[in-house]
Amino acid sequence: MNKITSFFPEKRRLTKRLICAVILLVLIFVAVTIWGNITLCVEHFEISTDKVPGDKGYKIAHVSDYHNTKNGFLNDAVITSLEKEKPDIIVITGDLIDCRKTDINKGVSFATALVDIAPVYYVTGNHECNLSIENQSAFDGMIEDLKSLGVEVLRGDSSEITLPNKEKINIFGIDDPYFHCGSASEVKITTDSLCSALEINIDEFNILLAHHPEQIEIYSKYQFDLVYSGHAHGGQGRLFGIGLIAPDQGLFPKYTSGLYEENETTLVVSRGIGNSIAPVRIFDRPNLIYTIIK
Repeated sequence: MNKITSFFPEKRRLTKRLICAVILLVLIFVAVTIWGNITLCVEHFEISTDKVPGDKGYKIAHVSDYHNTKNGFLNDAVITSLEKEKPDIIVITGDLIDCRKTDINKGVSFATALVDIAPVYYVTGNHECNLSIENQSAFDGMIEDLKSLGVEVLRGDSSEITLPNKEKINIFGIDDPYFHCGSASEVKITTDSLCSALEINIDEFNILLAHHPEQIEIYSKYQFDLVYSGHAHGGQGRLFGIGLIAPDQGLFPKYTSGLYEENETTLVVSRGIGNSIAPVRIFDRPNLIYTIIK
């Protein structure tokens, strides 16, 4: 009987310890998740090329999937980083706005802050496409507002950039393929068509802005040297550095964050600033990328 009565207090102590441990883990998870949603992850990459002779060091800031976020912490962090880093240009690879909670003024206001820092180049994403379907005049107005700010809106065309050493590189941009097709099954062939329409001199250094990272095979086919994309949001959430799900890639997507190589093409994928499918990021901090052409 004494053995039985002494067992239950010990069991209660173990239960309390287990409950306390679970509560502590939950609090840690909540704290890490909050931190991971209001702080910015800044990454730096170097891109080597023999196509641009002489001294280089041209710095490009890559912003994607802003989704007209109202997160003031992120807004301030992005602007502060850009002002500190002083990039030569800023590229925006689509989804400046969110078609489900569209605030065009917020997206344009963000672009206004960017053009005060460096020249800005922009291409559309699937959320701009959805906005054009729902409200064409609102979409047209947004594009005109961006152009009036001095943003270079690339929709199947290009711009020539002169580097500090007087060498020149080309920057191209294509619309999100959903502007030209109606289903996911058509994205690949549409992307191919959009790229084939560009006038590319493969002997020069060519940059492409294109929202969809999963189309790297097409970008490589046309021998772009450097491609900037977004769209995947890092896989919406990440476990052990692996993305969980992404639009147009499905479960455990391949192209979600960082650098990828396909033949002679380097793809840079941003995890984005704002949120998309999931309202909260899990181990998937908002992302601002700097690349330096060396």
